[in-house]
Amino acid sequence: MQALRFLLLTLMAPVASASTAFQPLDRVESWLIERRLDENQDPICRASVPGPGTWFSARVHLDADDVMVVPAGLQRPDETRLEAVRDALRRCRASLLYL
Repeated sequence: MQALRFLLLTLMAPVASASTAFQPLDRVESWLIERRLDENQDPICRASVPGPGTWFSARVHLDADDVMVVPAGLQRPDETRLEAVRDALRRCRASLLYL
């Protein structure tokens, strides 16, 4: 019985560690919607316009209040589709099922 428990824990370990990294979930216009799970398995979702460099310094993104953040030196994207991006984030945060 202990061997079975060990095997199950061993097989589950990569899944648990993979859930801590952001995974691509959807694309809305030029925005990338990503999600990861916190230690309580609650979704943490973010949206950004992909670009070179790190997420905070080289990507236009929405902050925790869904306000657009444009790092210095980057061009502000068209805001006409921003409500669709915010809607995608609301759906992402509402459930593990992204419908």
